[in-house]
Amino acid sequence: MKPYWLAFGLSLYSVAAVGQPVTLVELEGAVVETTVTMAQQIRREGREFPVQLHQQQKITFFSDSKIEWTSTPTSHTPRGIRQGPTRTGRMTLGQPGETKQLGGGDFIWIFEDGTLTTLRTYTKQGGYKRTIAFAREGGAINCTAKEAFVREEGVGRIVLRSAIDDAPVEVLSAKQVASTCRVTKR
Repeated sequence: MKPYWLAFGLSLYSVAAVGQPVTLVELEGAVVETTVTMAQQIRREGREFPVQLHQQQKITFFSDSKIEWTSTPTSHTPRGIRQGPTRTGRMTLGQPGETKQLGGGDFIWIFEDGTLTTLRTYTKQGGYKRTIAFAREGGAINCTAKEAFVREEGVGRIVLRSAIDDAPVEVLSAKQVASTCRVTKR
């Protein structure tokens, strides 16, 4: 008699994978590309205005919980479209660090239950959270990306350096309005 999973055309791998989170081992050698668009209202040099910020990111997963990332911001403002510098980094998941980017702060990248989470603080005030949730669909691994600013209780607005030109910026409001996410194997 055939094992029951073969009767349904399933392999042992697919039976084990059903309902289980995507693992870090499964992502080794994968490249994840995301684009997240945030609609923001900012204050800069005493003026308030709307900005749509597109953040393109590419993350490569290596063995031993190491990742490499690149991030390129593009802003759409009443004065036009501007692209900021591409930033890069290489790190080990779960190890906190300090960054000088966007005015400085602390960060950590965590992978847990099939979700990659980036948390960072800004030196002045506030923070940021990005999540990339991975899921199996058919024989492929898919993903969804979300970003949000986080406020410290009782502190007020988010204050950071612009990703486009490093000028001081205060984020008055921000909302994610679109995102794409794609996983490919190298």
